Amino acid sequence: MTTPRVSVCVVTYNHERYIIDCLMSVVAQAHDVPLEILIGDDQSTDQTEEIVRALEARFPDVIRYFRHENRLGPGGNYQFLIGRARGEYIAHLDGDDYWLPGKLAKQISALDKNPRISASYTNALCINDGGVPVGIFNNPQPSEFGIDYLFSQGNFLNHSSMLYRSSAKQKLCDWPPDFVDYKIHIMLACQGEIGYVNCLGVTYRVSSSASMIVQQGEKVRALYWQAIHEMSSEKVPSGCKLSASADFLRRIIFRSVRLGSFELIGKWWGIVAAAHENKKIKLIQLTLQRVLSAAVIEVLSSLAARLGGTKLRVIYWR
Repeated sequence: MTTPRVSVCVVTYNHERYIIDCLMSVVAQAHDVPLEILIGDDQSTDQTEEIVRALEARFPDVIRYFRHENRLGPGGNYQFLIGRARGEYIAHLDGDDYWLPGKLAKQISALDKNPRISASYTNALCINDGGVPVGIFNNPQPSEFGIDYLFSQGNFLNHSSMLYRSSAKQKLCDWPPDFVDYKIHIMLACQGEIGYVNCLGVTYRVSSSASMIVQQGEKVRALYWQAIHEMSSEKVPSGCKLSASADFLRRIIFRSVRLGSFELIGKWWGIVAAAHENKKIKLIQLTLQRVLSAAVIEVLSSLAARLGGTKLRVIYWR
């Protein structure tokens, strides 16, 4: 196996319905970029193993398959694969998502041309568990932005579109294995500018049956808050941290409304407010602004989608 330019790390667990589309979408891009595909199977109990081993036999020069003896969880699974990655660049891809043609080539071109950029992301087409398009992940974003923008806007980057320089891999591997993708984005933004290619590079499955957000929602919220709270004021201005906290509370409020329960608000308001003891009034104001703005955008986005005839709304408008 020749040395790849890109190591594509694919984590999978019970993805028998999705894994062929996922892996073949990467294999197709091997014509554009020399790559390797590292697959970490976290003890799937369905036909995922049989499907992946058959693909490994077809593409032995590209695919490397690992079935773990013990469950590692999503974070530990990625760390396992990243530690074995040999490429100049590392890409992440969840086993229930897949890439669109030309995705890697566009991102590598951007990274090769600009050493200031530590990582590159793209937009994504959002589909439901049945494969029906339901939206676009983002509205257009700046082609480059820094930690201030990322922190003040909250997490709006698609994890399966991520491509970054391998120089960052050791820091990621040294973390405790429980973390969310927002922590990775923040770490990469601290190392350089974030590049964003305004094209559809990924097909992202919203709330699939295997999604961590669906299965472990409260754990994801706790890890997301941890990623915000643990950042020092030396790296992120206090105003950006307050904005990120307000955006986090906005997410909590919308989730509570969908559930028809306000227990989440009560729990998380106490935690977040305690971290901004002297700025509670400002936190309330920012949170209400975020809620109102998001509600208006949600209505306008849905209306525009209907009037435009596509019914595809923007999921994470920033």
